[in-house]
Amino acid sequence: MTGRGGRPWGPIRAQSAEAKALASFLRAQVDASGKTLAVLAKETHISKSQLSERMAGRVPDQEFVTVLIRATIPEPRLREKRLAEALRRLEAATHPAPTAPPSPSASSVELAELHTQQVETYERLTRSLEQQNQLRETASNSAKLVMILLTMINNLERRITDLTGEREQLRTAHIDPEALRQTQQQLTRAQEQEQRAKQELLRAQEKQHEAEKLAATVQVQVDQLSDELDRLRGTTTNDIAVPAGPAGASAESTLTTDPVGDDIDQTLARITAVNDQDNQVLQRITHDLLAEPSPGDVVRDNLLDNSLSGTVARDNLPTLRKAARAAGDTGNPHTAVKLYTALFDAHRRLIGPEHPDTLVTRHRLVHWRGMAGDAAGARQAFAELLPDCERVLGPEHLDTIGTRNSLA
Repeated sequence: MTGRGGRPWGPIRAQSAEAKALASFLRAQVDASGKTLAVLAKETHISKSQLSERMAGRVPDQEFVTVLIRATIPEPRLREKRLAEALRRLEAATHPAPTAPPSPSASSVELAELHTQQVETYERLTRSLEQQNQLRETASNSAKLVMILLTMINNLERRITDLTGEREQLRTAHIDPEALRQTQQQLTRAQEQEQRAKQELLRAQEKQHEAEKLAATVQVQVDQLSDELDRLRGTTTNDIAVPAGPAGASAESTLTTDPVGDDIDQTLARITAVNDQDNQVLQRITHDLLAEPSPGDVVRDNLLDNSLSGTVARDNLPTLRKAARAAGDTGNPHTAVKLYTALFDAHRRLIGPEHPDTLVTRHRLVHWRGMAGDAAGARQAFAELLPDCERVLGPEHLDTIGTRNSLA
């Protein structure tokens, strides 16, 4: 028997046909309610294991039946009718007609099938928990990088101001051309480092946001798989680890005329390495989530076909969004443009053109238009998008900053 959203129940192992009929009836009420065992456990104050056990063939008491029917059927008249039916089945299960014992071979087959289902579900749950830990570590890394980079950018802005003043003084004095040349080189280098730091800041912020969104998706999957296991049972961060710099880097820095700039370059190199490594984690987990069907999801290939040829339903937006993001991450900009176009059209229709999620999707679409070869069209679209982003998202939002940088 399959529960809500494709989550299976364990086999009913009842002592009588009446008890099996009661268990099937109670499970049907749970399935029809759309509630998970975790939700019912909170509403009824009965543990998930007890709920699962008493709907697996063990005859429950009248209080359990009454509480379960009340929790699963909100409409009063239907609830009264179903409760009367449940109590009638409970009476029959409490006083069953004599029957022959079940076949041992049949029981063995059922137990073997149950064991296989439990192992598969447990393995999927283990993978989801591992993904959850990796996403938490990635989000934590990104948050730390954001703080480091904000401090670095602030220091670089002061350094640029100081070097600019020093350069103007040397130009006015006309005394030391070599000092002027070195100061100009340091200033140019600091300005380039500031741009690199801002780019890495955008990457870190986007990765943090992406990791948090993926973590929420994985949490739903963990909850569903935990619930599935309960149904099947029936009876029964440390500092950022950045790679060391290349050999000989420290010795070389002692001979340079710009040791501060060398230190900044080395730090940016380590930050870039962490960003690259975390990005690989996000791409892999995104691919795994798309490859493994979630309970109740529409088949992904059918969804993508429908999204490109017809109207996208609101419930399909998260899956379409993940597919669009994965297309870009795996180097398919043309596919990303098609998917983001479908997603943008759906957002405009369902939540409106001024909604923040619509503008974020619009930014992604324009970005991948540029990556797909339409640089001029993308630049014009960014120019049209910027005022909307600043007005709705705010000037400091990640997508507003990204749009502004694309026009710089």
